[in-house]
Amino acid sequence: MTNDHRYQGHAFHNSFKNGRASGTFTISSADIRFENDTAQVSLPLQGIRIDLGGASDRLIFISHPSKPDWKLYTSDRTLLQDARLQQIPAVQAQLQKARRKHVLNWSVFAAIAAVIVLIPTVLLFNMDSLSAVAARHIPVEWEENLGEQVLKQYRINNHFYEQKQAEALLQPLVQPLLDANTDKRFTFRFHINRDEQVNAFALPGGYVVINSGLILRAETPEELLGVVAHEMAHVTEQHGMRNIIGSAGIYLTVNAILGDVSGLLALIADAAPFLLNQSYSRSFETESDEKGAALLLAANIDPRGLARFFEKLKEEEEKRLKEMAGEDNQELAKATLSMISTHPATEDRIAHLEKITAVPQHATFRDLDEPFLHLQDAIKQFVTHSDQE
Repeated sequence: MTNDHRYQGHAFHNSFKNGRASGTFTISSADIRFENDTAQVSLPLQGIRIDLGGASDRLIFISHPSKPDWKLYTSDRTLLQDARLQQIPAVQAQLQKARRKHVLNWSVFAAIAAVIVLIPTVLLFNMDSLSAVAARHIPVEWEENLGEQVLKQYRINNHFYEQKQAEALLQPLVQPLLDANTDKRFTFRFHINRDEQVNAFALPGGYVVINSGLILRAETPEELLGVVAHEMAHVTEQHGMRNIIGSAGIYLTVNAILGDVSGLLALIADAAPFLLNQSYSRSFETESDEKGAALLLAANIDPRGLARFFEKLKEEEEKRLKEMAGEDNQELAKATLSMISTHPATEDRIAHLEKITAVPQHATFRDLDEPFLHLQDAIKQFVTHSDQE
């Protein structure tokens, strides 16, 4: 008996309390015996059946047709390697089948686990595309209402040009863009804010705010309208809404794509502070550059003005860098800002815009100098009058 192999396990039989009891398996060249303090049974190796079962097939079940009321099982998988069992061809075939099943189950488990990890990863790295699909499910009136509420909050601490006069001044400049815009979902509303920063921004639903600093620093109507077209693209591509959706996470985004926008609508209702402090991703900024340039061309407005505007931003950036770091550390500070910026580097944007806005040397475009100069004169008076107040 010293050569017998022993394993800890259990047996099912109606003689045991609750139908089950633990004990010891002993494998000899002739049989598998189970015994404990109250009972014992011997199952001949010839004709024995071995199966896998339990969670993840972690258990080995042993039975024999000659004693159908007994069933043995163990979690000790070294039993499958027992040399006594390997010597019996029929048992060996059952063991190989059990091993194949075990490998298959683990392969299926590994595949499922990979999919569980892979799907969220794929979704995460494609959030820009997913957010675009989800944003299309947001009702236009929701975007318009949100943009209006955000603008009202912004106006509280800012000085805006009288709206009817602003519309009258801007109309001859922006109307070609509006006529050329093929996305008619949104009604654009343009506002002028007294702010010396050379900038403009867009809100969901078609609200575009143009700073007085941009109007006065622009040297041509094409520079001004290049920025306006860029901001209009932020609206039509729903970048503000897509930023909100991106912050909502994969679950709400996928639900919105499938038609359930209730979660997103609840989030949008509280999104005003987020929109006032948002910045766009590099891909969103690049998309707006490209869509804006295409809109300018469609409106027969020289698209090269947008690149010239970024040249001005580059000059402003270099000035700030000198103030921040001094001449000696300028390149280091510039590289640092480029790394942490959420926008494409100015040089990159200029190079890309010059590439996509290349036009024939003798191309002719719409002349908007007169309404542009009229706008600048009015804004100069507006700023001077505000300073005096």
